[in-house]
Amino acid sequence: MNNLIRNNKYIIHIVLLSIYILWILNLDYFYPFIRFKSLKLNDIFSLCIQIIPLMLLINGFRFKHISAKIINSIFSLILSLLSIAVAIVILFNISTLNVNEALMPIHNIEFESSSVIVYRSNFGATTDFGITVRQEKEVIKGVLLVKNLYKKYHMYDITIKKLDNNAVEINSKKINIKRNVYFL
Repeated sequence: MNNLIRNNKYIIHIVLLSIYILWILNLDYFYPFIRFKSLKLNDIFSLCIQIIPLMLLINGFRFKHISAKIINSIFSLILSLLSIAVAIVILFNISTLNVNEALMPIHNIEFESSSVIVYRSNFGATTDFGITVRQEKEVIKGVLLVKNLYKKYHMYDITIKKLDNNAVEINSKKINIKRNVYFL
């Protein structure tokens, strides 16, 4: 097993970098498209991802060529600084926000295979209320596939109604719902 890891340092590097890039692409203002039902688990997962640049730096020391080591070190240090900033923001949010009030569900419309949920956001005294409407489908127990349908700040409530099996009306605007959130 140790020999397998030693011989595949480049593959491990590519896999770690891919996971980190997918996490970055999966962000929607720190609300990933693949989420846990628990906001705390989302934060813990995001904090764990912030360790990847350090792992890239350590793995890069095993490269054969000095130029690859230097390029990897510079790139990994830049990513590490970004990760430290992200981790500080996540830790600040964990320590200051009340999870029950930060995103409070106020409306829930059930469809055959998913739900459309309206959340009222309240991120503290210095911000105004906002509304976020998401389509959510539980793919594995506790893991959701999420798509943002509507987002508006400086709003306390919203009018939403189910039009048929594949559409909702949000503030007089019709939005089609896909059965599997993103496909079909």
